[in-house]
Amino acid sequence: MRQACTACDFILYRDPKPVAGVFAVRDGKLLLIQRGNEPKRGLWSFPTGYIDIGDTPEETAIREAKEEADVAVQLDRLLGVYSNAERTVVLVVYVGSIVAGVPAGRAEALDARLFPPDALPELAFDHDRRILADLFATDARLVQS
Repeated sequence: MRQACTACDFILYRDPKPVAGVFAVRDGKLLLIQRGNEPKRGLWSFPTGYIDIGDTPEETAIREAKEEADVAVQLDRLLGVYSNAERTVVLVVYVGSIVAGVPAGRAEALDARLFPPDALPELAFDHDRRILADLFATDARLVQS
């Protein structure tokens, strides 16, 4: 239900924010960053960020990997677009490959590391598990024991 003013016909649109991120892979391992900001500070997720005006989702995913994990990535494909009624974001997720750099925490990340698919740390968000399931079902580079 929209919030509106009946006196002036103003309608308040509470639109979700567009976010993009990348699950980057190197040598069968998955890049994750340890969040440096709330919500879920200290827990792990994949590099993501808000899409700036003038940027594409692809540019944002590449930029966030560099800003948060100090790696250059090449996007291989779109994994999916994720949202639900409770979320304030629409999340565009790509799968990519690390082409340069050694993972290290930068900007809003306390740390960045490569993890084997069967030894992932505690993940920050409920949707991370669902997105990972989609990733594991579609990427032969990531084999879980």
